[in-house]
Amino acid sequence: MTALSTVLETGQDILFFWVARMAMLCTYFAQVPPFSTVLLHPMVRDAQGRKMSKSLGNVIDPMDVINGAELSKLQDVVRRGYLSGSELKKSIKDLAKMYPNGFQQFGADALRFALVLYTQQTHQINMSLDSVRSSYHFCNKVWNTFRFIHMHADKLGVDTHAVDLHGNKKWLANITDNELTVFDRAFLSRLYEMLQTYHNAMGAYRLAVAAEAVREFVQRDLCDRYIEICKLSLFGNQSATNQVPEVAVKVMLGSLDIVLRALHPFMPFLSEVKYLAQL
Repeated sequence: MTALSTVLETGQDILFFWVARMAMLCTYFAQVPPFSTVLLHPMVRDAQGRKMSKSLGNVIDPMDVINGAELSKLQDVVRRGYLSGSELKKSIKDLAKMYPNGFQQFGADALRFALVLYTQQTHQINMSLDSVRSSYHFCNKVWNTFRFIHMHADKLGVDTHAVDLHGNKKWLANITDNELTVFDRAFLSRLYEMLQTYHNAMGAYRLAVAAEAVREFVQRDLCDRYIEICKLSLFGNQSATNQVPEVAVKVMLGSLDIVLRALHPFMPFLSEVKYLAQL
């Protein structure tokens, strides 16, 4: 029998209370299972592994992480609760200790990417703002990489449209094998390996592995290695690498297009802004 839907994503704490009953009742009355796959995510707790509770003052509102919040706002939320005097005093004190400067504005993409990377933990997510801050810095790196590549593409007159109206890869056009240096080939090989890992992980619902593969490729292979090598030819020292600047920019544009597409499930706002800028 074909299921009514493909995947149900939920927490393991309601596996029996809701998921099992949904499966039994739907199969009994409709003679069709409601879903074919159940993807369980870990439970979100604080950095010390404690369950989030207003009495502890460790509750993290996702909207405060996305939009940012001052310490006074976080404390006001606790005051509007139903805590006793001693619990309220302790909760406000704990908030001031854990978040003395409140929450920085990280944005939805940084929070989503951090939570996806956390899914490598099987039972619970020990949520820390440091991990969200790390993802926020990665978003900035992607942004700066986009600006760097497009700046040099404009200088060299390279078409920044990654694909044409028919979906053909324009960045591959007019590049011969002889124009690719050993650095270009090594980089494209790493790009291919990343895509293999990404597709295999996404097919197996191993979202953290897919996200980490893209992040590692951007930080290590694209930014720390290939772009640094390309700077030699882009800034006038072409003899050091034998790279053709226009070819290097086209390879960077193509890899950037692939990275944005791979990041789209995790960072839809960031990837759409950058991709639409190319159209």
